[in-house]
Amino acid sequence: MSTIDILKIIFGIIASIGSAGGIIWFFVKLSANTLADQYKEKIKHDFGKQLESYKTQLDVLKATTLKYNDKQFELYLDLWRNLQELKYATIDLWNEISPLHYKNFKRALQKTDRQIETSSLLIEGAHYTELREIIRVLREYELGKVRLGDQRSRLNPPEHEIQEMIEYNRERKDSYLEIIERIRLDIQSKISGRQGRN
Repeated sequence: MSTIDILKIIFGIIASIGSAGGIIWFFVKLSANTLADQYKEKIKHDFGKQLESYKTQLDVLKATTLKYNDKQFELYLDLWRNLQELKYATIDLWNEISPLHYKNFKRALQKTDRQIETSSLLIEGAHYTELREIIRVLREYELGKVRLGDQRSRLNPPEHEIQEMIEYNRERKDSYLEIIERIRLDIQSKISGRQGRN
């Protein structure tokens, strides 16, 4: 065997190994691409499922929030009507202490107090605190009016005591009117903001 024959055999072996390596490399690359494509499809599919799940959760949350906001809006409208009735009863009692005005005031106060408590789940925390303050202030106002009526029914009541009671009641009435005005402005701004988002 000559050197040329040996080189032919060596190059033949190298060529066959190279061809086999090329073939193996081709199949490895093809398998890797196929696996990568399958993995991409699986990821896309899983991502699509997860996205659908999030969309469903978002739709449920949106529907719940809208329902809550609608109920809260109805509650605030009804509560506002009661607060206005209470406001007018307070002013009537301020202008004249009479059994009718006292009865109307007491009924409006009790009705508003009950509504605040029974609706407290839908009333925002800051508003609930202010509404409880209204009830407290108006209960003091009620007691002040009763004392003033009792004092005026006495013979020759001291004028300075009468004036102190009137001032005490005025402070309670004015405090109530200030609180109700703050609540009105806050609710109006929330309604305006809510309408702007629709």
